[in-house]
Amino acid sequence: MYENGIISQSKNHLLRYRYILIAILVIIIALLILVMTVIFKNTNKKNNVAISDNNNNNNNEQEQAMLIELDNKKKEEEQREKEKQEEENATGIIHLTFDDGPSSDITPEILNILKEKGVKATFFLIHFSEKNAELVKRENNEGHTVALHGYSHTYSEVYSSADACLDNFRKIQEQVYETIGKKPNIIRFPGGSSNTISKKYCVGVMTEVTKKVLDEGFRYFDWNVDSDDAGHAKTRDDVYKNVTSKIKPGRENVVLMHDFSHNHKTLEALSDIIDYGLQNGYVFRKITDDTKMVTHSVNN
Repeated sequence: MYENGIISQSKNHLLRYRYILIAILVIIIALLILVMTVIFKNTNKKNNVAISDNNNNNNNEQEQAMLIELDNKKKEEEQREKEKQEEENATGIIHLTFDDGPSSDITPEILNILKEKGVKATFFLIHFSEKNAELVKRENNEGHTVALHGYSHTYSEVYSSADACLDNFRKIQEQVYETIGKKPNIIRFPGGSSNTISKKYCVGVMTEVTKKVLDEGFRYFDWNVDSDDAGHAKTRDDVYKNVTSKIKPGRENVVLMHDFSHNHKTLEALSDIIDYGLQNGYVFRKITDDTKMVTHSVNN
């Protein structure tokens, strides 16, 4: 009996210890769960704060970008309004345009003169080398209009068909896009829209292609003031007289010049041509989408 009592007491002690151990384990597990819950909540809170901060930063950046864009648009509108007032009071408008560039010797010097005089111009480009791509970037960065003259200037290629002519513009447009990230839609036909040499390669091509380019969103410009610097003009004085004698008041004068290599006569005349215009009350403008098209009569 005594031994049975001892055994019974031992069993009771073991059960009590077991219950105590179980209770301790339950408490430990509960504490671990509580600690993990607190850690999880704090982590989520930090993540939410980080996400919120990130969202706030993104929103602030978007708002800042919108404000900058609105400010730029406001400045552009103010500048355009200022230009309109100047044009209303001016003798006339002069658009200086340069074909067949860029060239490494003449184009940089022309850009230097334009910058010195505070005048913007329009450059109708043909295919250019990787080296001269930097000049195209400079033309764009300094606020001039980068326009298209054609990847090729070889008449037999350009005017073999209307589609060939269109492809010629698309090809130079793509090269310009790869260089400055813009796809210009302002073009000038090699030889002008009134050229007759195209008839040698495809009868009626100019009649067809002048319509097609407009359908594709291009705007083409000829000229009403010819410097003849790619023709009969041999000296600086020839270029100067050809331009200044043909500029007329009360209209938009689109001046044809060239910035191909070794064209020093145009380079030497340019500064004086600009001075003549300014002294006689003209304003100088680059060609834009808002400029009224100046075109010739199509002869083929």
